Amino acid sequence: MEQCFFSTPYFETWIKHAHPQIKNWFEREIDYLKTSIPPNSRILDVGCGFGRHIALLAPMAKEIIGIDNSSYMIDKAKNQLSHHSNVQLLKQDIEKLSFAADHFDYVICMTNTFGDFIEKKERAISEMARVCKPNGTVVISVYSNNALKVRLEDYKKVGLTIREVKGKRIYTDQGLVSEQFCEQELTDLFVKHSLTSKISNPNEISILCEGRKSSSA
Repeated sequence: MEQCFFSTPYFETWIKHAHPQIKNWFEREIDYLKTSIPPNSRILDVGCGFGRHIALLAPMAKEIIGIDNSSYMIDKAKNQLSHHSNVQLLKQDIEKLSFAADHFDYVICMTNTFGDFIEKKERAISEMARVCKPNGTVVISVYSNNALKVRLEDYKKVGLTIREVKGKRIYTDQGLVSEQFCEQELTDLFVKHSLTSKISNPNEISILCEGRKSSSA
């Protein structure tokens, strides 16, 4: 869907005025990326938005490609990142990536982007694993099952109208459908796609899952 939460001012308002626990999660994600991805890596940022993580990683990456399903966000990212010669920004569907297999050292999907794929999750992780090099790493950062109350508060705060809460999913009138995860769910998903998972908790409302791709995959 072209016009959704992530291609409207709602998202930028949320980034600025998020709940302290969510802002802490943003900071922990940044700390992780700074300290865990080595220089000269080839990186794919899935759901790159306006490129805030790309701006962080571009000075040390060999190549970084950002993809998003929103032309609006890709255009905005291009405006902000045009001075980086090693950055490429593309509108793509996560279910059918255009990249060759085994191309990237790191495939990252941050700030619960993975939680917005809903019925696309299986195909998304399959494609992320496919384009990751053997012994490369797929990184997913999502809300944990402790995050529901904070999420509801923040969505309402930025003007979203909650239509329904169904299990771990939140549905809004503005088109956002987003879910949260438990650790075992992510582990099972990663293992299914030949990714050896390592789980950590940036804080009490978030989960970060690193998946190392098997050299024999």
